[in-house]
Amino acid sequence: MMKLAVLMIAVIISTQISWVDTILEKYDEKGKDLAKLYPERFEALYKNVSKNWSKEQLRKLLHLKKVSEMDARTDRNLRFILTPVSIKKQREQHQDFIPRLVNEKTIAEGVEFFKKYKGTLKKAYDEKKVHPADIIAVINWESRLGALVGDQSVIQIFIGQYFFAEKYEEKLFKEGAYDQEGAMSRAAAQKRIARLRNRSLGNLSALLNQAVLKRFDPVETKGSWAGAIGFPQFMPASMMYAEDGDGDGIIDLFNMHDAIMSVANYLYRHHYSSRGRAYAFRRYNPEAIYVKGVKMYGDKARKAGIGFD
Repeated sequence: MMKLAVLMIAVIISTQISWVDTILEKYDEKGKDLAKLYPERFEALYKNVSKNWSKEQLRKLLHLKKVSEMDARTDRNLRFILTPVSIKKQREQHQDFIPRLVNEKTIAEGVEFFKKYKGTLKKAYDEKKVHPADIIAVINWESRLGALVGDQSVIQIFIGQYFFAEKYEEKLFKEGAYDQEGAMSRAAAQKRIARLRNRSLGNLSALLNQAVLKRFDPVETKGSWAGAIGFPQFMPASMMYAEDGDGDGIIDLFNMHDAIMSVANYLYRHHYSSRGRAYAFRRYNPEAIYVKGVKMYGDKARKAGIGFD
């Protein structure tokens, strides 16, 4: 039995490696050699993904031009994320989103969405005890019910934060970014950037591991300016909560049935029933305006007739 178990593990690893190699074979244009330029950060990343990627495979991936050299869109988004006024601007955007995302038109669209996906929403309600109005509220806020998912290279946004954050901060300093109204002090901004770098390591690791487990190409995966993926806009580190909603054996965050079950599972796993929906919304996004806006939509959606009560 021991020999059989070892053989099965070897077959699984061999299959994963073979699949990773087929992804790597699609690309041949080399860019920066990140493993050589940043050996300590490379080793930290490898430690997190070594169950699914060999060191040589990871080295090849990080040497690809589409991975290691930031395109114009990524460059703009990294500058926005890493600027010392980023938090101020993001909070202003969330405030502006409430009237745009919670109004008669979006509620009416939510009602039609409820009718279209009623079966999957009922399954989510029965299994996770999450109200359909709140699932729809989250998907409405995150992607306008699937209409807006972003076209940012997800791997680049996390590569940029993990490997290049300090270089961006130095550029922003020289350009006078700290002189802007509402800018953080440089010391505070540098501490924030260190936190973002650590968080990006977690998301980059999750992206690469989930790519193997769920069989998708991490180089081609697109998402929001911050690296969130699919209709529910899951960060890679949250993909562990993704579930199959239509029973086809595939978890695809760009499939609405899967998105519905994934949002329901995320809220369920973050104590939606025991600690309340506002608590679960805050685990999805900690910004007060986000929680307020999603809760407001959920309340209005209930009054519009969405629910199984």
